[in-house]
This record gives sequence, C-alpha cells and structure tokens, in this order.
Amino acid sequence: MPKVLIIEDILDSANLAKKILTKFDHEVLHADSGAGGLRLAVEGQPDLVLLDLGLPDIDGQTLVGMLRREVHMESTPIILCTAWPEAAAQKMAEAYGFDGYISKPYKVTHFMEIINRYLNNSSN
Repeated sequence: MPKVLIIEDILDSANLAKKILTKFDHEVLHADSGAGGLRLAVEGQPDLVLLDLGLPDIDGQTLVGMLRREVHMESTPIILCTAWPEAAAQKMAEAYGFDGYISKPYKVTHFMEIINRYLNNSSN
C-alpha cells in the first residue's frame, strides 16, 4: 500500500486529497504545517509527498529544499499542489525542485493519474 504524505494547512483541501487517496487504497499521513510535515517525512518515510506552498510556518519553496536534504527523501517524488494558473505552477515546480504539480481544485481522475505516474516511476 503506497504511503502518501499530504502537507496542507487548508483542511478542506487535505480532506479531499485524503478521501481520494484512501478510496484508491493509499495510506495517508497529514501535516498542517511545514514543521509537522518535515517530522512526518522523516518518521513516516512516505512514497510520495503532496506539498502546498502557503503553509503557516515554512513556505513550500523552502520546505521542498529541506525535504530533499533528508537522505531517504532525495528520490521521493514531491508534488506541488496549488491553485495557481498552470503556467505559473509549472515554472514554480521546476524552479524549486518539485517533481511535478497538481492543480486545485482536484479532479479525481487527473489527480490519481499524476499520483500513480510518480509512484510507478519511483518504484522502478
């Protein structure tokens, strides 16, 4: 069962992602802050991370760098989750070292296509 860490401070967004992921048999960890997300990433060793940019304590751009410095997180897919326009989201994802991005609001089929693509690529 793949383990996904959601780092998202907006409870509605986190709950929607969790609902979709659990429906498709994924284990879900959730943190509502950057510090909590970093702790869960180290302790929980997720297979994939969904990371929002606007966290209350550490912005997502900084947190992705912190996660990449953790030895077991170097090759873990980290996906930017954002409501920004697609072109801006793609540039942000590339500039800050995310593996990709998912646009909000989530569309179930597209959301799971992206999740599965990164999980399948990371297990090869």
